[in-house]
Amino acid sequence: MKLLLNALGLLAASALLGACLGGADSTDSSSTPRLDLREAQANMVGVWSTAPYGPYPLGPLTQENIPLPGAPELASFPGDQAVNRSFRMIINPTLGGQAVRLRLSNLVGTQPVRFENISIAKGKALLPNIEETTRVPLTVNGRDFGVAMPGQELITDVAEFAFNSQEDLAITFHVAGESGPMTWHAVSFGPQYISPHNSGDVTRDSLGTSFSQVSVGWFFLSGLDAFNPQTKGAIVAIGDSITDGFLQVLNQRWTDRLAMRLNAQNANVAVLNQGINSNTVTAARSGFAGPPLLERFRRDVLEQPGVKGVIIFEGTNDLGAGVKAEPVIQAYQQLIQQARSNGLCVFMGTIPPRADVAFGWLPDGPIVKEPERQKINTWIRSTPLIDGVVDFDEVLALPGIPLPNAALFIPDLLHPNSLGFTAMGDEVNIDALLTRCNLN
Repeated sequence: MKLLLNALGLLAASALLGACLGGADSTDSSSTPRLDLREAQANMVGVWSTAPYGPYPLGPLTQENIPLPGAPELASFPGDQAVNRSFRMIINPTLGGQAVRLRLSNLVGTQPVRFENISIAKGKALLPNIEETTRVPLTVNGRDFGVAMPGQELITDVAEFAFNSQEDLAITFHVAGESGPMTWHAVSFGPQYISPHNSGDVTRDSLGTSFSQVSVGWFFLSGLDAFNPQTKGAIVAIGDSITDGFLQVLNQRWTDRLAMRLNAQNANVAVLNQGINSNTVTAARSGFAGPPLLERFRRDVLEQPGVKGVIIFEGTNDLGAGVKAEPVIQAYQQLIQQARSNGLCVFMGTIPPRADVAFGWLPDGPIVKEPERQKINTWIRSTPLIDGVVDFDEVLALPGIPLPNAALFIPDLLHPNSLGFTAMGDEVNIDALLTRCNLN
């Protein structure tokens, strides 16, 4: 948690820098004629997503601690639930659009959650304020509130809202009454803003001063879908903390880099990030790691709007927990079959080398676990079951040596740094991805 607090302090100190950053111009819709919302409703594609799990506070880096001097006030939830308070969640969609709908999840809830005065607006990565003139209310069946039942997802009506690819947006909503156990995604690696306990509906506060508490988790929010008449569809990247973007800030994940490259080519393809910290392919872990990939694949990949393909990049946490190569490979085969049966193309990422102590590799990793990693990577590189390989192992290793290239990793020698994430995003063969997934 101290690591998290240090990150929050850095984020707060960088707020002025964040205020100067803008999104990439991909879809300029300022002169677009009024949309046919029925057409938009029928052609929605996911442009941003995160994998919901929980309940809060189940997740990494969430233990209570004393805030650092100068750091924002950390969000606190008496009884581990939201009671009559408002949320402002910051997201960065990978593709622009002309109309949107929002998805709010009560996946792990035990009682209905009432969401009121949901809206979307243009915002900033490190600040709670919004551009009020861009604010658009989002209704549910024509009403200014909606109720998500336990285990279900609430989907708003489609509304006109023009935005660019990789432009920071603010999602604001009020939770009325008691939420019960909260569905969330534990680490967004960026500040998310919440009003204090029992503070009421402050969703119309465009300056953001009412959102005085900060978290790095996305609460309830699971996806943003958009209408973009040029889009070809979406690719889902599913994995663990390396896909989730461990300790990156300002959207430097390898998936963000891939989206930037796709946008530079005017590919009109969204990239959906479904990584979860500490996640496994098999049931090697539970709780804070979220459901294993075998259990969440349908919801987090197959049911994403407009999905055309998947990049599966996961397995290092299975190895760290002592799982051998064969069960992981058998699970891969099941996932590939599910994807194929639903008409998706499949790319797979090889597992990079690691030399960490804290997360389960050393001391026996080089002798016991490394041969299993090599078996998995050999299978990925040779199997005819998939459409392509993204060789993250090769790009992150020392040349010719199965050890991490320290220049591309943070000091734990498991998670890439910003240079490593850039190298990973550049490793994806875009031409092969677009061709084999019928996204040309």
